[in-house]
Amino acid sequence: MQAVLFDFDGVVIRSMEDHYEGWRKALEEYGIDMAPEELYVMEGSGVKELASQFTRKFNLPYDEAPNIIEKKRFYYDQIKKIEFYPNLLNVMQWIEEKELKTALVTGGERYRVIDTLENYGLADTFKVIVTADDVEFTKPAPEPYLKAAEILEVEPEDCIVIENAPLGIRSAKNAGMRCIAVTTTLPQTFLKQADVVNDSLDEVLDTLKRMY
Repeated sequence: MQAVLFDFDGVVIRSMEDHYEGWRKALEEYGIDMAPEELYVMEGSGVKELASQFTRKFNLPYDEAPNIIEKKRFYYDQIKKIEFYPNLLNVMQWIEEKELKTALVTGGERYRVIDTLENYGLADTFKVIVTADDVEFTKPAPEPYLKAAEILEVEPEDCIVIENAPLGIRSAKNAGMRCIAVTTTLPQTFLKQADVVNDSLDEVLDTLKRMY
């Protein structure tokens, strides 16, 4: 193990509930009622890809996608409550003690990720940040995780990924990396492609220690 790569939403910050509410309110304007799992299973896709998928899934005009994104951002900004998961700092401290490299690999937009980290004093926590703005293909393509490994100058097989959603797990496995999944947004049945499934970052830390 030379590097630990983290997803952002649902792993570092407890935000998927607020993202869901933003999308739900936006789609509600079109008479659509979306369940949380309908978003959570698609997490990892960029916002443009999500909006495009929703237009297809719910039979909306394709050119409505930009409007849906704008509505979602409006609602999300109104309700967002930034909260980091318990034991995140313990995990990061152990990684630092072992002199492992770190990266944040997310389908989120760079401006939001950077603003969140800076506002909460974690801007220097992750040496590399790869967002949807930095790749041609978002998760489940391997490109985001492969790009992070390339910048960190480590081999994919020497990376451990921490994820919480099926597309992210597939992205990590497609990149040739081991993956720990955490059940923050979806139950274990959705996360079976991961090498290990944990219920909290406290358990993730124990798993990392065993893998080290």
